[in-house]
Amino acid sequence: MSVLINKKRCDNAKECSCIESCPTKAFYWDEENQTIAVDNNLCINCRQCMIACEAGAIKVARTEEEYNKIKQEYDTYAMTIKELFQDRYGASIIDEKYSLELDKLDQLLTDSNKPLLIEFYNNEESMCLINSIPIKDIIKSLKLNVSYRKINIPDVDAIAKYGVTELPSLLVFNKDEIIYKQCGFVNIKNKEQILKQISLL
Repeated sequence: MSVLINKKRCDNAKECSCIESCPTKAFYWDEENQTIAVDNNLCINCRQCMIACEAGAIKVARTEEEYNKIKQEYDTYAMTIKELFQDRYGASIIDEKYSLELDKLDQLLTDSNKPLLIEFYNNEESMCLINSIPIKDIIKSLKLNVSYRKINIPDVDAIAKYGVTELPSLLVFNKDEIIYKQCGFVNIKNKEQILKQISLL
């Protein structure tokens, strides 16, 4: 038996739920190579990793024929790593230039000469990249010329004054006025829902 990971779908997070779900500890974080790894000698074919993987990036092959079929599928998978690793709503930050500290937000709202698209999220509860909507798709849907910033916060209490009830949340500010608010994660399968709402601004 062999576990195969589609690295074109996997966001390779150290907090991967597959590591926690594996009863034999076959999954682990390889510190030296900074990647998720599997010891197939420990795999008992329970498939808990497949169930736990939000990205659907893991499959367990029971036979050599099945292994070769899965490997071919993964080798020809169309998405590239570059396409996966971009800033997305509800996922961990990729490009640090978008990062903002919460205590700098009020000043930015005052100083900015254009609307701001602000995302509040909690890094420890970040969603899988493959299931998250690319921020560039959201910005493209906006008729406004906006600046985007991503703010990691401990919980919603830290931003209660903005009426945020759930993380992640996406807000569009025009100076100190909130002209759009999305509270809660939206799966990429339902991205038209958020894109349609935001295109009306």
